[in-house]
Amino acid sequence: MKIFNVLLSLFVLILFSCTSDRAIKSDVIIVNSQAVLVHYFNFNNLASGNLDIVNSDFSETTTGATLTYEGNGLGYMDSFTPGYLLNIRNNNSEGLGLRIRNPSDKKSLVLFLPTVGFKKPIVEFATSRSGSGATTQNYSYSIDGKKFITTGLKVLSFNPNQDPLNDLVSLDFSDIIETSNNPNFKIKITFGGITASGTTGNNRFDNITLEALPLTLNEPPMFLSYNSPDSFTVNSLIIPLSPAVTGDVNTYSIAPNLPGGLILNASTGEISGTPNTLSDATNYTITATNSFGNATTVINIAVTSIPTAALIHYWNFNTLPTGTLTSINADYSLINVNTANITYNGAGTGYMDQFMPSTDLNAQNGDASGLGLKVRNPSDTKNLDIKFPTTGFKNIVMKFATAKSVSGATVQNYSYSTDGINFINTNLAVNTFNPNADPAFDIVTLDFSTITGINNNSNFVVRINFAGTTASGTLGNNRFDNITVQGNQL
Repeated sequence: MKIFNVLLSLFVLILFSCTSDRAIKSDVIIVNSQAVLVHYFNFNNLASGNLDIVNSDFSETTTGATLTYEGNGLGYMDSFTPGYLLNIRNNNSEGLGLRIRNPSDKKSLVLFLPTVGFKKPIVEFATSRSGSGATTQNYSYSIDGKKFITTGLKVLSFNPNQDPLNDLVSLDFSDIIETSNNPNFKIKITFGGITASGTTGNNRFDNITLEALPLTLNEPPMFLSYNSPDSFTVNSLIIPLSPAVTGDVNTYSIAPNLPGGLILNASTGEISGTPNTLSDATNYTITATNSFGNATTVINIAVTSIPTAALIHYWNFNTLPTGTLTSINADYSLINVNTANITYNGAGTGYMDQFMPSTDLNAQNGDASGLGLKVRNPSDTKNLDIKFPTTGFKNIVMKFATAKSVSGATVQNYSYSTDGINFINTNLAVNTFNPNADPAFDIVTLDFSTITGINNNSNFVVRINFAGTTASGTLGNNRFDNITVQGNQL
């Protein structure tokens, strides 16, 4: 009997010793027995060297799965050996695995895993880290391929063990209906911990799988939804609204009819077009139908008039003092006149002062032409910086009247800064102008409405620098009046 107990104890000890380097998490998810393998990365055929993209080794969908390492920094992907046995499929060998190298704190591992034709997906993978690898993995997902969220995801992070110990991580999306039958489904893994920013170390992955249930043809559509409510602007093309739905759909219908100019595609369920009539907020019932039944959802749509832009900041310069000027606050501001100001910065003897008579071009509120701002040469080594916050506003447009004296700089160059430090002209349609000689003023329009980083920005600055053969002279100047900043409230 003693011999039996000793042998039994030895057996238990050996059993746990053999499995300690291939640990399975206690909260591992039991996959539905009817689920099929939709995507599988075994990494056994990885090329040597740095990897930009990794394709799945097996996929059931028409569009295969991919894996990329996105973001800033020197971190990259390559292979390691030996791989892991955890979650291995199709009688594959452990072969190779995928290594995600530091620095990883500013990069993300993005898995593109389309689920078209399948529902209730579950994603699993084996993972570990090197001694200097990131100590934390954070998980999120996207249903549109762009915005990543964690809503409904039970496992949000994991602390991997050090290789050769590896664990099975299970991410269960079966209750998140938007991940079913989704051509844009993605998972993002970000890395954290004090070692993630290092130049050595890595996280390791192997045998990534997505399993899901096939959509059956003898079920009605389920879980139909759209983003709602939606407010559109009359005579402006809308960004199409596409449905999220589980199951096959033969046709879509809507009641009552959409506002004029908007259409529902009966085959795809997409709502698109350019609304041409105003409409109060109205509920619309959309029905998705196949031979076995239907699913419905209610969306709310309004069509409103084009919003009137507000005058946010305004310099009319009519109360400028005499003499040299170092800083000029706005004459009017919806935010704070003391935070909107003009300065003339850089090296050289050029300075700002007033001039008259000015112009009434772009004048607001019935203001008289009065005084204007004169920016004197030499101007080739200085910048006119116009700082104004856009806090609470979007669709920013700046306008001003400008001219030059006979000897003034012949070129004005425009740039902007979203942080108050670094200046660029990216996506700025007008970035240079050649002013006429006074009194032939022109209006320059700088449209920032498509540059989202400018919206709601407390550090925004517009910079004008000067060029041309006369900019370095000791005579001459450029002239400005009636500077306006307009936009729509957020």
